[in-house]
Amino acid sequence: MTNQQDNQEKFSYSDKEALAKKFIRVGDEYMKEVFIPDKDGKLFRTYVRRDKGTVQDDLGKNSDFYRSIKKYEGFCLVPSHTHYQQVVQGFFNEYYQLSHQPQEGQFPTILDLLKHIFGDKLDFALDYLQLLYTKPTQRLPILLLESRARGTGKSTFGNLLKLIFQDNSAKLGNAELDSQFNSIWIKRLVIIVDETSLEKNSIMQMLKRFSTETGKVTSNEKNKAQRQLDFFGKFVFLSNDEGKALPIEKGENRFAVFKVPTFTETGRKENPNIESDIAKEIPNFLHFLSKRTLVHTEESRMYFALESYYTPQLECYYQNSLSPTAKAIKELIMDSFNYFEEEAELSFSVSNLYEELEGRMRFLDRSKIKKALIEELNLTEQKKNRYTYHSLKLAERAAIGSYHPTNENNYHFQFKRQQFQS
Repeated sequence: MTNQQDNQEKFSYSDKEALAKKFIRVGDEYMKEVFIPDKDGKLFRTYVRRDKGTVQDDLGKNSDFYRSIKKYEGFCLVPSHTHYQQVVQGFFNEYYQLSHQPQEGQFPTILDLLKHIFGDKLDFALDYLQLLYTKPTQRLPILLLESRARGTGKSTFGNLLKLIFQDNSAKLGNAELDSQFNSIWIKRLVIIVDETSLEKNSIMQMLKRFSTETGKVTSNEKNKAQRQLDFFGKFVFLSNDEGKALPIEKGENRFAVFKVPTFTETGRKENPNIESDIAKEIPNFLHFLSKRTLVHTEESRMYFALESYYTPQLECYYQNSLSPTAKAIKELIMDSFNYFEEEAELSFSVSNLYEELEGRMRFLDRSKIKKALIEELNLTEQKKNRYTYHSLKLAERAAIGSYHPTNENNYHFQFKRQQFQS
């Protein structure tokens, strides 16, 4: 045998030996570790099924190679970043180990980005990321970062999550989230949806269910049997469709919504090397997260109390979700407080409101008025007793100084000025 033939044979054997390490046998099935590109060309790791005949084509029938293929009872999905196990009770863990090695140090770029995006809710952001890292199965609010403007850093935040959680994260578009095949994201800890604008009620119901899921969910993969698995994913939405990205109903506490300013608005210069700087700081940041004390205590099924992440932008969604009747009532009350400047509180019965709203909106209905007052504006009907009725419609028609409120005796609702500031 010539030296060239000898080198080729050695290379071939070594090459197959390395290839064999990419295979595992789970139960009766052979699986191969592969790296699939996403829509941005970045690779994420997964395992795909291979027939035994295909494995033999790749490795030959040399038994040495088959002995090096590791064997497991089945798959499991056990997320952990601080006490990771590749094999759990003889089952192969599909959750990926992070490559980061936490170490003490500074992380000025990451901290400045979080201050820029979350402002006075920085403690919430740090607690959110700490829980993601140290307690990955903890349910957390769905994040929505939005702005019409460019140069805000919201996409950089998405990339920060990708850099931290690596193959345990997925970045999707709207179509991929809407697809019946969910295997690309169903097993991920962080699911980042870019350019979000979702109007389908079915998707919103899925998001609500998954965000608070405590049982099994179904994984659908093309040309494969469905699987039941535990879901612990956290959704993060990035959108330019400000105020309209998701149909969030009033009182819905699953969503934390932040309007992200531009770097110019917060007095910062754009850093062209921000992602490389972030990547260098991640080991330091993870060390910090593993050592810090949480600011917020567990208060709800999404861990945080609503006040911890309540923002004017979330309120904007609440108001946009009001029915036409509720919006008309709110507008009437605000106009009434503007007219009756000395009053700190106003009272109306359902009949009073019906009379006031005539001419402001079509298709008035007393039952809809009462429903809007109780279910959307969160008001409580007072018992039947006397109250002072200030009619904006009559006051505007009367001569200056001639209008006088009337005393009435009926079931009614009370409106406080501070709740209806214009």
